[in-house]
Amino acid sequence: MPASEKESSVDATGSGAGYADDAVPAQVPPELDVFEYDLAPALARLRGRHNLLIYMHDNPDPDALASAFGLKRLVERVMPITATLALGGIVGRAENRAMVETLGIPLVAAESLDPAAYDALAIVDSQPGTGNNSLPPGRPMDVIIDHHPAREESAQVPWRDIRPELGATSTIIVEYLRALNVPIDTPLATALFYALRAETRDLGREATHAERVAYLFLFPLVDFHLLSRISQPKVPRAHFAALDRALRSAQVLGDLVAVNMDSIAYPDLVAEVADLLLAWEGAHFVLCCGCYGERFYLSLRTEPSERRAGALMRQLISAEGAAGGHGTMAGGRLFRPVATDADKHATFEQMVKRLLDLIGRGNPPSAPLIGS
Repeated sequence: MPASEKESSVDATGSGAGYADDAVPAQVPPELDVFEYDLAPALARLRGRHNLLIYMHDNPDPDALASAFGLKRLVERVMPITATLALGGIVGRAENRAMVETLGIPLVAAESLDPAAYDALAIVDSQPGTGNNSLPPGRPMDVIIDHHPAREESAQVPWRDIRPELGATSTIIVEYLRALNVPIDTPLATALFYALRAETRDLGREATHAERVAYLFLFPLVDFHLLSRISQPKVPRAHFAALDRALRSAQVLGDLVAVNMDSIAYPDLVAEVADLLLAWEGAHFVLCCGCYGERFYLSLRTEPSERRAGALMRQLISAEGAAGGHGTMAGGRLFRPVATDADKHATFEQMVKRLLDLIGRGNPPSAPLIGS
């Protein structure tokens, strides 16, 4: 059974593949030490707890996976706590599946877990109220660690470290591990390093000084053979068929590229295609949409000169669904089912029209990106 569908194999400590007690944190120059959060009172709030359940956003990306993996390592190392990583949705993208399987990230399907059996709940790379996670309704959170804009629902959480100015949630986790001198083994270092690379496009997208510090700190600890296996995974023929379909359906409307992928094999395929198409020289905005089952997913990318993707996505979806993001990247999904081909097409056209209005482009003529 794939690692996304059951708990991955771990060693006897439950700490993940290849953990070494004598792993030694790398050293960086003292002037690069930037610790912005006081962990002592945060950890004190978990004193007396024994079982921590860590959530991520559904269909987690590398930043969510690495952040959860790192938080598990931290709490299990410094406290008498056992942490479990709850997987909502699926791990769909080939690189993300390779990350989970190669590094032994121990995921357990959220629907198979009983939150009442855990005396503490955490979420990383997401927050309550976003609609993009599998948090149990009505259960208060104990820990939130995120780099997306703070939400009202997060205000009363005791351990709340939300830094929207950062490029990745993994940056915060690296800071924690360094601050507490927690040994980082090769799988964890590789996970965090890959997350930083993926989330910031090799420090070129929304990366700050803190991301550069984390990158330099992790670099000596990374297994680059494992990293290559993750970043360049083998993919089935269907993957190329999906990309071909996306390219042939992509429409250019001024500086917006809009893609209706209809049915998709996994939710984050829309993000994968949006990233790909932003490379086109004429694109300032890319909107990619697709249906996984009857759920309609959207992904938006913008050029750095248009750093408002999160705000645009929230306006685009409004109360009709869940939306999140920041700067140059955002995603969302609709709450209502979108089942028929006609409904998919109509919903896509509606979202494109709304986005054109929001960015002030009016009603530009449409042309295929690569011809018929």
